[in-house]
Amino acid sequence: MKFSLGVVVLIIGILTRNPNGWGSRELARAIESLGHRPFCFRFRDIVSFIDIDRFKAYVGNIDITREVSAIIVRPFGRVSLDQAIYRIDLLYALQEQGVPVFNKPSAIEKCVDKFRSLYVFKQNGLPVPRTIVTERSSLALRNSELLGSKFIVLKPMFGSRGHGSTRLVLGDRDVLWEVTRSLQFTRHTIYLQEYIEHGGIDIRVFVLGYRVLAAMIRRAPAGSWKTNIARGGAPIPLKKVDPEVEDLAIKAARVLECEIGGVDIIRTRENIYVLEVNSQPGWHGLQSAHPDIDIAMEISKYVISKARK
Repeated sequence: MKFSLGVVVLIIGILTRNPNGWGSRELARAIESLGHRPFCFRFRDIVSFIDIDRFKAYVGNIDITREVSAIIVRPFGRVSLDQAIYRIDLLYALQEQGVPVFNKPSAIEKCVDKFRSLYVFKQNGLPVPRTIVTERSSLALRNSELLGSKFIVLKPMFGSRGHGSTRLVLGDRDVLWEVTRSLQFTRHTIYLQEYIEHGGIDIRVFVLGYRVLAAMIRRAPAGSWKTNIARGGAPIPLKKVDPEVEDLAIKAARVLECEIGGVDIIRTRENIYVLEVNSQPGWHGLQSAHPDIDIAMEISKYVISKARK
């Protein structure tokens, strides 16, 4: 950090796989406009150094354990298992060195793992879809009827933006067998969830500091059941969030310790369900639905308010 005429200029890290991506550029623009210095860097730029005296982490000649006042973590992208473990460990190390990290590594760990996050939701009394997880295709087929729906959704344990999610007909046992058997053969976990008829729409609630900043309805494109903006979903502004939806979104973010989160919720005539919380959410679609809210600015203000001075 630097001092100029009595004003503290903070260095706010943006840990991103693409410094030129829209989200990174928006954050950098907001941080600069608030009078601070954005510092974009990638995991692959970091050298961790366990020295004689202490832990250090360098990006070029900058020791981010000492010089960076806070770090905003953007999506990891596709990584190997050892990269994922090292990156989470590194975030823990930075946090333990006094660098505020958003979101906390514990939150990222829980949010990225669908089984873990769903279990935490259920343990805290939040409504979730019925789900079966197993490593054996025979057990998946034997127990799939417990889901109680005509259609079921096969999801990757780790994944986002709807990639890899497939809707299957429960009665088509041959297809279900082939798909689950292939997952078992390639040593993947089989994650099956009841399909909740949602009419091609769901709700994305953007939570910041355990309050709702903005929300939108996402409408699936014609012929698809996936509402993800990255998969062609249309963002529709939701100016007033129903109190039940707001309460559920905040609770979901809080139980996962997710200070900046995109909470996905489905509502039917009878029930409401939380599907997941994205700890590294994009907000391009949400921003287009809410031009009156500068989302990057609100994120930056929040992070700077929590940064070490």
